[in-house]
Amino acid sequence: MRSYETGRRIAGSKARNKITPGSEQGNTGASATEQEAVSLEDAIDSSDAPLAVYEDEEWVEQPQRRAFRLPPPPSREQLLLGVAFWGVILFGAILRFWGLGDKPLHHDESLHAYFSLQLMHNLENWAGCFNPGVTCYQYDPLLHGPFQFHIIALVYKISQVLGVYDHGVNTFTVRIAAATLGTVIVGLPYFLRDYLGKVGAWIASFLLAVSPSMVYFSRFAREDIYMACFTLLMVVATARYVRSRKMRWLVIAAAAFSLAYATKEATFLTIAVFGSFMGALIAWELGLRWPLSLRSKLAGEQPWVALLPRTAAPIALLVYFFVIGLVAKLLFAWMKATSIYITAHQKISDQYIQGLKADTLAVIPYFGIILGVYVMSILIREWWGKFPLPEERRGLAVWIDAKKQPLLDTILTMPWMHWFFAVLCVWTIFLVLFTVVFTNIKGGIGDGVWQGLYYWLEQQQVARGGQPWYYYLLLIPLYEQIGVVFGLIGLVRCLVRPNRLRLFLVYWFVGNVAIYSWAAEKMPWLMIHMTMPMLLLASIGLEPVVTTLVNLVKNRFAAILSASVEHTPAEGRPAMLPQPSRKVGAFAGSTAIAGAVLAVLLLMVTAQNMYEVSYVHAADGPHEMMVYVQTTTDVNIVMQKIEVLDQKLYGGKHLLPIGVMNDAVWPFVWYLRDYKNVCLYYPDSCPNTAQTMPVIISGGDKINDTEMRYGGSADKPGNYLYRQYPMRTWWDEGYKPPPCVPSGTNDCSEEPAWGGVGPGLWLSYGDDPPPDAKFNLGLAAQHIWQWWWERRPFGGTDGAYPMALFIRRDLGVAP
Repeated sequence: MRSYETGRRIAGSKARNKITPGSEQGNTGASATEQEAVSLEDAIDSSDAPLAVYEDEEWVEQPQRRAFRLPPPPSREQLLLGVAFWGVILFGAILRFWGLGDKPLHHDESLHAYFSLQLMHNLENWAGCFNPGVTCYQYDPLLHGPFQFHIIALVYKISQVLGVYDHGVNTFTVRIAAATLGTVIVGLPYFLRDYLGKVGAWIASFLLAVSPSMVYFSRFAREDIYMACFTLLMVVATARYVRSRKMRWLVIAAAAFSLAYATKEATFLTIAVFGSFMGALIAWELGLRWPLSLRSKLAGEQPWVALLPRTAAPIALLVYFFVIGLVAKLLFAWMKATSIYITAHQKISDQYIQGLKADTLAVIPYFGIILGVYVMSILIREWWGKFPLPEERRGLAVWIDAKKQPLLDTILTMPWMHWFFAVLCVWTIFLVLFTVVFTNIKGGIGDGVWQGLYYWLEQQQVARGGQPWYYYLLLIPLYEQIGVVFGLIGLVRCLVRPNRLRLFLVYWFVGNVAIYSWAAEKMPWLMIHMTMPMLLLASIGLEPVVTTLVNLVKNRFAAILSASVEHTPAEGRPAMLPQPSRKVGAFAGSTAIAGAVLAVLLLMVTAQNMYEVSYVHAADGPHEMMVYVQTTTDVNIVMQKIEVLDQKLYGGKHLLPIGVMNDAVWPFVWYLRDYKNVCLYYPDSCPNTAQTMPVIISGGDKINDTEMRYGGSADKPGNYLYRQYPMRTWWDEGYKPPPCVPSGTNDCSEEPAWGGVGPGLWLSYGDDPPPDAKFNLGLAAQHIWQWWWERRPFGGTDGAYPMALFIRRDLGVAP
């Protein structure tokens, strides 16, 4: 049987062998700076990817078996390339794994760590989850997608098998998955070598390895680093598929999308950015089919005629963005109205979503039947030889120019096996994760389709974080100096010398900055979704600097060696001399040297920020803007006091009774996981033993009342000794805009009643500027410099959420 899939792959391979001057195999390592400038239309029309051409190709049956042959040994260039990339990957891994468990678990991390532990226990007794009355882990968008709980539970189990301390469950193993996927991000630019160039791809890997935000949040057990990894993997796999047309890359892209969707609801924003760019490319390619004659009619009359488009592609693109802008405006208005309605009519909204879940569960089997019938019909047609040969183009594909319309060609000539296995991969991952390994099939499917979107819409009115629109424009430049400066240079270079990938990176970065700044919830961990494309742009900005310097060094070395050879006798001269590289002019050379000096200086500041936030002040919110409401190291002190008392009273068997009040439940549910007599939500949940509890942990705004109740006063001491500690601390937020003042035109009903002094005054004077103060550039620069090198805060350092440890007086242990 001649398989359509096999035949198309063979034909595509033959065609690519003819037309791959820009492919990886044919790539000579030339820098993008060596390419000649072309017009925007030509640059976009000429795809980066070599395209399979099926016309005039003779179909050849591929042998089913090939003789096994060892691959040839790697060349010197391949070895150097491998060492360079593996070296930076290893460096990135060290930065992410070194002291990974030292920092106390953040509030959110404790939730993820604890429920992952519960999931591991659930899966150890998988069949028990089907018993009535048994409660097992289920997807809840409050804690985001199910992927992180499954992967952390898997790490726990592997760690247990390997005999890791604390039965494989500790602050180090909680973060292993985050550090691992953070390291994977460092290596992914390797697969973009033929797009970015070998030097550019290595620079991208290096910048991702040392980025303060990428390192810090790779050491943080939150879902954002997982999503960032899957997003970049999706970009890389899609780029590889367009170039190679190999099914494995499409399947990898589909798996990355499904994993990102199962990680966080922000995938909806990724869909909006990536999908709108894809729509723009399709609009452009459709416009290429209609040439415009106006340019040829006016040729030679005016110099501006050369700026007129040759096809309708620019016009189609403008129309597309006009339409998509109207759609986005209507969509945002609908989302806001829907979010308000959900908040005001919670019960009705919940019932409506339940109905959607039920309808989805009823309809999905029919989609499966339709897909199965369609695939079966294809297989039958192949069996009877009725399927078109791979060299034939049918339907809409007949009207497509494979060279000028590569995206449409990729979509319309995609073999059925490619999209079928991609869909199968997406659906398999969705089912396994959202149904929690098939323990919640009925509820998991509906929740996976609707509950995340419903929760995300609901949270738009909550606006967690309460940050201003310029939050990321302040946060990112404070940490990512080399990324910001060369990212902007790379952005300009991408617009001046565009190709499809470069335009995509610009669109991705600008789109993410806009959409995350618009979104109601603004948190520091979301910055990596803007930092990552920015660093890829920075690699494009830095690549000509590095390449030019390399050529300068090669030319200088060749000149020195040639001069020395002239004074060497003929019999002692080497057989071959190193050849000089491309000639570098004085202006290009001096510009490259200046750029390199600037890059080194910026890298020093960036590396300093990475070191401080990741290793010195990782749990010190008042000194790090990136550290948000972080659990302090005083939690470890409290746990040491508890362990001492448990050792004294119960021989260290974790039998000490402990009461935890509701404001201190998290993260202590995690830290007290091995103690068998813990009363959560003390005293209401354990009234019989409340009066004799040896240890009580309290926290929150009512901590003073709790101290008076259990600790008494100097005149009338209570039954407990107590001491107050900071449980969480945070960065001064004086950069927020001043609070709204009601006036005749603005009643401030939609504005917060609290705020700061604004970013300018905050940078200049801190959170308490003098009366009538104005922004002072010199003071702002001085304060930024002092923060970079001395970690001197801009404002106050008293932002803290307290906790108190109470120990009964008769036990003889000081809290």
